Amino acid sequence: MKKIFIISCLILGLFGLWQIKLNVFAEQSGSSPESGADSRIKAVYDSLVSLSHGSESAGGWGNWGTWWNRIRSAGEWVPSGDAAVGDVKSDKTFYKDSRTQQTGTLSLTGDATTADVGSGKTFYSDSFTQQAGTADLYYFDEQSLVEWDDYKTGDSTAEEAVWTNTAGTATAGVWKDTRTGLYWSNSRGQFDNIFPDTTHTACPFFALSDRGAYDGLDADCGNSINACGILSLDADGDAVAETDWYLPSQKELQQAYIDGAYNQNSTWTTTSNFWSSTELSDNPAYAWYVLLHYGYTNVNTKVTATYDVRCVRRD
Repeated sequence: MKKIFIISCLILGLFGLWQIKLNVFAEQSGSSPESGADSRIKAVYDSLVSLSHGSESAGGWGNWGTWWNRIRSAGEWVPSGDAAVGDVKSDKTFYKDSRTQQTGTLSLTGDATTADVGSGKTFYSDSFTQQAGTADLYYFDEQSLVEWDDYKTGDSTAEEAVWTNTAGTATAGVWKDTRTGLYWSNSRGQFDNIFPDTTHTACPFFALSDRGAYDGLDADCGNSINACGILSLDADGDAVAETDWYLPSQKELQQAYIDGAYNQNSTWTTTSNFWSSTELSDNPAYAWYVLLHYGYTNVNTKVTATYDVRCVRRD
């Protein structure tokens, strides 16, 4: 009777297992790694395939079959690369030849400003923020389009710079040539231009690489140079007068003509002759002057007191 009872219990137990359809996963029980479509190993394998991780090829461990080869190779994968911390932006992390996360140290140390880079061109200077240049670059081929001097209207102005009226009125204030960076005053009146002949050693203006540093107080430098040297005039509209004005050279005056000074405001530019600080090479009694509406330049004796003076400065 006891034997019959035990047999009955075994039968009922087996029947119960069949009823609940107990699933035993191969990866849990140690049986074959390929236990069908519902295997957890198969689910991992399928996920790795979808992510393109791992390889089904045999590795240093040997050949463990399609699934296990992919699983193990994915697990042992190490990112390759040749970046160093100095190659990666300072607040960014990366991996190189290991699964150890590293942090970049790269920072930019440029010194270019927007005024150093051509208008419309983008660049990076001392940060990773992209900036756009504002410099008015010069395109020499556009000079070929000019048919008359600037005194005649209706001609091409494509070769000219951008000028801005930075202080005072348009007819009597200060204008800036954004191409050269020079601020130009209005006419400061008429003067002679008697500065020392040939060596110029008696005048400290000529010994300064920064002409704007001259104070205008040495009589040997003459009235035109001194008129600009003592000038105190707001150049940039901040209500603070600048004192680093100087008498321009012949070439600076010529560049003002090339850049279209007369076409900005003819009343401000005038049709006067403007003295320069440039001497005639083969006759020191003469200095050069320029007309900003014609572009004409010539010399006259320094004692001539009927030519105008226009001063310049730069930031």
